Amino acid sequence: MPPTRGADRCVLHGDIDVGDITIPALGRLGPDTWPTLRRHQRLASYDPDPLGADPVASEIAWWLLDWLYRDWFEVAVEGIEHVPMEGPGLLVPNHAGAALPYDAFMLQLAVANEAPLPRRVRTIGTELFNILPFASHLFRRSGGAYASAEEADWILDHGHLLGVFPEGVAGFQKAGQGSYQTVRFGRGGFAATASAHRAPIVPVAIVGSEETHPVLFTSARLAALVRFFLPEQRVEEMAVWLNPIPLPVAWRIRFLPPIHVPPDADRLTVLECAEATREAVQGALDEMVADR
Repeated sequence: MPPTRGADRCVLHGDIDVGDITIPALGRLGPDTWPTLRRHQRLASYDPDPLGADPVASEIAWWLLDWLYRDWFEVAVEGIEHVPMEGPGLLVPNHAGAALPYDAFMLQLAVANEAPLPRRVRTIGTELFNILPFASHLFRRSGGAYASAEEADWILDHGHLLGVFPEGVAGFQKAGQGSYQTVRFGRGGFAATASAHRAPIVPVAIVGSEETHPVLFTSARLAALVRFFLPEQRVEEMAVWLNPIPLPVAWRIRFLPPIHVPPDADRLTVLECAEATREAVQGALDEMVADR
């Protein structure tokens, strides 16, 4: 099963690190395995990791989301060989979704399903996915983390893969006219983190996420209402999308050659590497959209 109490290793799977490798505990996914998995949860026979990741909960989520990945979005993956198979690494895609971060889910599943070694991608999210009572619980238990330097450092210090969406809310809520046009990749924080941990940056271009919930417009009043109920939120505008159910758009995910930030890079170098990452993603998006 998942790690025995007080350990990070899985006895059943040859002593693997389940924080880094995601393999079904019973050798397969599906509801028929859930009674056994739930029994171990109730018995508390293992510990989640310090950030709250629960390998049993993430395995159940994997099966549920895999239907979206394979049958609804029919995700096609290119360049999976660029994902490092050991040690820390940052996966840095464009961001969209409006309603839910499907791109984060599909990024995780692309590596779990297609890579030679099914590594676990720990994606980070902003306040919304860390304060809602039900959603935050699932987000944490399925392997998500808060978008803070401390949690990103912990993930990379332990040699894991970190999924970062530097476009943030601005990218997540782009209206239709801005589809597949990347905005600024933050202030280069992800590149500084990569430099500090000597971790490669793997740019990732995702096509399909911007059409899953087409954004009609963004509303400052709706954002004010959200802040009234959730004052911790910093969002200034909220997207209003067209459809409550995600559209069955064919997705493509392309992993690009890694960018290596020099150790202890100065501020200018960090910004240059961040912009190089954005340009690589934008160039791939332009090519992928033109090919459709």
